[in-house]
Amino acid sequence: MKYTITALALVGAVFAGACPKPSPSPTPSPTPEGPSYFGVISARSASPIHLRALTARGGKFYLGGPGPSSYCPVAQVGAACPPGNETVLAGGYKTLSLGVIVPGGQQVYVAPDGALSYTGAHSAYIPPGSIVDGFSREAPAAGAQFGVLNFDTGFVACPAAAADQGYQVFGQVDGATFGDGCLGFNALAVAGDKPGAWQY
Repeated sequence: MKYTITALALVGAVFAGACPKPSPSPTPSPTPEGPSYFGVISARSASPIHLRALTARGGKFYLGGPGPSSYCPVAQVGAACPPGNETVLAGGYKTLSLGVIVPGGQQVYVAPDGALSYTGAHSAYIPPGSIVDGFSREAPAAGAQFGVLNFDTGFVACPAAAADQGYQVFGQVDGATFGDGCLGFNALAVAGDKPGAWQY
């Protein structure tokens, strides 16, 4: 409960306000207004993943566990380094990227095993058979605070191999099997206005 309240407080502090529905290019996917930054929190009532921030860590995404793995070359960038303590996404209109400053950006994709993943900085490598264009975003409904990030076949979170890592996030792709402890969830989008890190 303490983590849930903290996560919501942090998300609210970083993002300006953005209703649930079940559920990449090297640079953020453009919209007429720009890259359209946002964060994601999960919604699955009465579950251990309810209201958890989506976190980019070690090339994958998680709900719960430690904060994001981020880096900024302070010696070269100095005060221009974003804080890197929250995971920010960009786009979500067919393709999806991380909200980063690093040249070339970092693309989000669903790996062949279903793992929601992202490319390393300075690398465009994506495993063959991955899905890069199954994402969509919905604006908040009238009077609603949150929009929704969708993946064509929905998102699911499974307990990570190490208990302290929280739940790993997957896309429900054909051929992937998920255990009894896995939970489908809605990805609520919280609008933002700036990148979250130099790189994740």
